This record gives sequence, C-alpha cells and structure tokens, in this order.
Amino acid sequence: MEIVVFAEQFKNGNWDVWKHVCSPEEGGAVVDAALARAKVRSSRERPIHNDFLEGARSTFNVVHGPATNPQDGDLRVYCVCVDKTVIGTFEKIRQHSQKAAETKAFVKVAMEEPRYGLEATGAADFV
Repeated sequence: MEIVVFAEQFKNGNWDVWKHVCSPEEGGAVVDAALARAKVRSSRERPIHNDFLEGARSTFNVVHGPATNPQDGDLRVYCVCVDKTVIGTFEKIRQHSQKAAETKAFVKVAMEEPRYGLEATGAADFV
C-alpha cells in the first residue's frame, strides 16, 4: 500500500506545500492509527476515509509554536493519498493545486520571454 502525505509546512515565515512518500514503517503507523480510530466506533468497524486522514495527522502533524505564532518545522496535514484514493480537505487541495498551476503558467511564459533570462540563470532546468 502506497501512502503519500501532503501538508503545509511553516518555513522561513511562510506556509508552503510539503509532500512525503511514506516508508513502509510510516505507512504502517498511519494504517494502525486509522484502525485504532475505527475501533473506537465499534470493535468490528473498518476504517473510513476520514480515519486515514486523521491517522496521517496524528502521525505527521508537528507543532512547535502556537497557532498565532507558528515556528519553522510546524506541519499541518491536509491530504493523504492511499494508493490511488485522495482523502483530504477540499479547500486546501484546491488552493495548493491552483497555486501550482499558476506557478507553472508563469514559468512557461517566462521561458518564452528571453528578457527574463531564465536560461542564463539555470532556472530553466527546474521546469
């Protein structure tokens, strides 16, 4: 089972996207947390989608500072992908997808405009 976690990470004064492909041990911890949440509802209950999201949050969320004053390294999980199933907070997924699309469009335009000099700076290698 492949598990990928997406979170916002506070770094250098800003929240940015953090993506992490879980190792087998980390994936097992997320699944165990999801199973534990399901068992709270009923001893025969199977995990539901939200159990996996909350399992990822309990495994990966990190808080070094209060919500009003986040610190470098703080993580807030907003999405977990279990195999090909995406489970997350719609607004955060939409927001980060939109930001990625805008960045890609900006870089594409900049690549076509020699006056921006992306080729000269080596930034073209990252597109």
